[in-house]
Amino acid sequence: MARPLTQAEIWRAHREAFTLALELGCTPKEATREIARIKAREAHRAASDRLAAKMAAPLPQPAFEADESRDPQPWMMRD
Repeated sequence: MARPLTQAEIWRAHREAFTLALELGCTPKEATREIARIKAREAHRAASDRLAAKMAAPLPQPAFEADESRDPQPWMMRD
């Protein structure tokens, strides 16, 4: 996980952890772990959605058509 770059981002992360700790009734360190777990779950869900969209897309058509009527034998059997 990337570290916050500015002091404001650091304090924002501390405040978010403290607020969640108050809601959950745990320590801010445990709340920080919970926030990381939530962000990882959201990232996994987003990646799964992107993969599902990619898998649902139709396959691309080949740029050329193979002419099998000319020589029906496999390439290794041709003269």
